[in-house]
Amino acid sequence: MSPLSAVSTFPITLLFADGATRAIEAGAGQKLTDAAEAAGLSLLTDCANGQCGTCAAQCVSGSLAMDHYDRSVLPDEDRDDGAVLCCVSRVQGPCIVELPYDASDASADEPEPQMGRVHAVTQIAQDTVRLEVEVDDALHFLPGQYVRVRPQGEAQWRSYSMANASGQTRLVFYVRRVAGGMFSRWLETAAAPGAQMEVSAPRGSFFLRDEERPRLFVAGGTGLAPFLAMLRRIGDDATAAAAPTRLLVGVRSGAHLFAQEEIEALRTRLPGLQVSYASEEAVADGCHQGFATDLIDAVTLDPATRVYLCGPPPMVDAGRDAAVRAGIRRSDVLCERFA
Repeated sequence: MSPLSAVSTFPITLLFADGATRAIEAGAGQKLTDAAEAAGLSLLTDCANGQCGTCAAQCVSGSLAMDHYDRSVLPDEDRDDGAVLCCVSRVQGPCIVELPYDASDASADEPEPQMGRVHAVTQIAQDTVRLEVEVDDALHFLPGQYVRVRPQGEAQWRSYSMANASGQTRLVFYVRRVAGGMFSRWLETAAAPGAQMEVSAPRGSFFLRDEERPRLFVAGGTGLAPFLAMLRRIGDDATAAAAPTRLLVGVRSGAHLFAQEEIEALRTRLPGLQVSYASEEAVADGCHQGFATDLIDAVTLDPATRVYLCGPPPMVDAGRDAAVRAGIRRSDVLCERFA
């Protein structure tokens, strides 16, 4: 019996341009478009035989085998970088596919949010709060993704990345308090244990890639949260843990540092993890004075390194430029910006 025939279905994650994520199942050898249709999704196609390119997408993890297609529509160099044509792609195992259009274009309704309840709110550093939310249904997500949350009685949603491991009912968020901000005001006045809030399905294409290559994580402030989820995932996988990983954390001042004990605990599971800190002012012991992105210029990066950047837009832009100067291909730099 072949390995494929021994497995009836594989999990497939579809990532849409608007950040929506849909999880479906596909049989071994089943066409991706057919699997999506069985799940109620209509992926954009036209010719349905690999001749037009309408269904072009990116396989960012896992493997898809393609039937015959026109190589003028999908050049070999694009295919080598992960590009696929969904209409002729057959599932070979678990995979993640990024689609260049919104979920609404695939007739994909947004899953209903579930209700969550505040478990704890803890001030852990200057301007930073650790928010723990309990949900009824375990939340399965790709490490690095985020959810949208809305406190009961509020009209606006806010987006925060999970810092906990996937598949849990207790979600952990690190929230930067902003003077006059809606969510900050709610944290101060109404976020007592038991307070209710809506929690959306996971979203976003910033997540840990399943690949054996060096990694560089660069976090600005609460941009550290998704990297904590990623490091937990790496620690659970011996193959992933074998790849060198470096984490650079930047904060405004020493008083803004947080989750250091958590990072140290992760280092016991990941002996190869290297961690460096930077602060702009009131520099704590062991910190570089300046920005986390300064440290990129100070390390020697393997050209095969995958770089992940999460933080305010100026930090992310500076980090991407520094990574490119260090010899990293721009396409190997993944970015998540937040205001």
